[in-house]
Amino acid sequence: MKKIINGIKRYPFIIVLVIILLFFTPFALFSPGESRRRAIVIAIGLDKLEEEYEISFLTFIPKPNQEFEQSNSVVSGKGSSVSEAILDAQLTLGKDIGLSHAKTTVVNEKMLEEDVSSSLDYLSRVISLPENTVFVCTNTSAKQLLMATDSLEKNLGLKLDQLISYNANDVYITDTSLEAFYKGYYSPHKSSIIGFIEHVKEESSGGGQSQGSSGSQEAQSGGQSGGEQAGSSNAGSSGGGSAVASSSGQETSEAGGEQSEKQRGSLQGQSEILNKADAILLREGKKVAKLDVDNLNSINLLSEKHSLDSITVENVKCECGKTVDMTFLLKNKQVAIQTDFQNGVPLFIANVSIGVQLTEIDTKGQEIKQNAQSTKISDEIASKLEMKIRSEFAQMLKILRDCKADVMNVYANFFKNDRKKFENFLSSLDDREDYLNHITFMLNMKIRQDG
Repeated sequence: MKKIINGIKRYPFIIVLVIILLFFTPFALFSPGESRRRAIVIAIGLDKLEEEYEISFLTFIPKPNQEFEQSNSVVSGKGSSVSEAILDAQLTLGKDIGLSHAKTTVVNEKMLEEDVSSSLDYLSRVISLPENTVFVCTNTSAKQLLMATDSLEKNLGLKLDQLISYNANDVYITDTSLEAFYKGYYSPHKSSIIGFIEHVKEESSGGGQSQGSSGSQEAQSGGQSGGEQAGSSNAGSSGGGSAVASSSGQETSEAGGEQSEKQRGSLQGQSEILNKADAILLREGKKVAKLDVDNLNSINLLSEKHSLDSITVENVKCECGKTVDMTFLLKNKQVAIQTDFQNGVPLFIANVSIGVQLTEIDTKGQEIKQNAQSTKISDEIASKLEMKIRSEFAQMLKILRDCKADVMNVYANFFKNDRKKFENFLSSLDDREDYLNHITFMLNMKIRQDG
C-alpha cells in the first residue's frame, strides 16, 4: 500500500485527474442534453401580416434512429414586433432559440414593401443570426415555404439552401447571403439582389393541378446534346426552364415534433417549390423590381465568372435553306471593362468576346437531318445573336436605370479608374443617386464559333 501511495506522490497529476473524473463524470452522465434547453434552428421564415409579424423556425429535433433520417418541426410565433414574435415562438417551444446553425432566411414579398433591414437587424444583431445565412424571398408566406421545404427534404433529400446555392453560383453570380445584402444596403448605390423561390399551393380538389402540370412541363424543357441530330424539339428561352419539386404540405406540431391532424388539415393537398432562377432587385431594403433569368443573364454578360449560358435565336436559315430556331451555348467569354470621360460625359465601355456553340435546332415539324455540331455559324446567325443579346441588355439596363439600382459594379469601376472625375460628375447632378441615367454605355461584341 505504501508503494502505491508513494507512486501516486511521485505523479501528483494523477490525483488531480481522479478528482476531476469523480466530480464531473456523474454531472455529465445525468445532466440533460443541450437540445432540451435550446432549440436548434436550421431555417427562419419572416412574414408580415396585417398588423403583426409572424416568425417561423424550422427546428431540428434529435431522435435516435437507424435510417439516419432528420426529424424537423416548424414552430411559429406572432407579435407586434419581431422581438415579440420570437418570444411567442420560444414560449411555444419551451426552449431558447439557437440560430448558429440557421442556413436559410426566408421573407415573403409583403415584407419587402418596406425597409426589410429593420426587421433583419434584430435577428442578426440581438440573437446572432449568422451573416452567411442564405437570404431569399417567396411569393407566399415564408411559413408555408418552410413546411414544404421540410417535406421536400424528407422525400428528396434536397435542402432549400442547396437549391439557392446552385443559383448563386450558376445564375445570380453573386452571393445571396445576409452579409451580401448588408454590403449592398450600405454601399453608395444601396442596391442588391436576393433569390426568389416561388411556392405554389395546390388544392386537394385538383383546382391547382394545372399550375403544377405547367410548371412540370416548363422544367422538362431543355437543350439536346450537341452531338445529337436535331429533330423536332422544345427550344427553351435563354437559360429557361424551372426546377419543380413537389411535396406534401404537412405541418408538424409545435409540441414534440409529432404531426398534428388538425394542423395537417389546414394544408391539405400538394405544394410545389418552383425554382425559375428569378431574383428580387432591392434598393434601400425595398423591392423595386423582379428579375427573370433573361435579366440576370444580361447582368452576367459583363461578368467573367459567368461562363455558360444559352440563348435561342428564332427564324434563321440553316444550311439546307429552311427556317428554324437555333439554341446556342455561350461559353469561353472574355470581358474587358473600361471607363472614360468625353466632354464631361462618363463612358462605360464593355468589350465582350463570346464563343458560341450550336446545341439544338428546332425544326418546327420539318423533316431536316442536320448535325448541330457540324453546322457553321453564318454572318446572318451571328448578327441575329448579337442583336438579341443587345436587345436583352438594353431591357435590363432600362430596369436598373428606372430603379436607380447599380448591380453591375458601374460605380465601383468609375471610382477605381477615374475617382476624381467621377466625383466631380456626381457633384454636378441634381440627384447623385440617378447617375446611371447620365452614363453612356457602350457594348462592343465579338461573336466567334467555338467547338
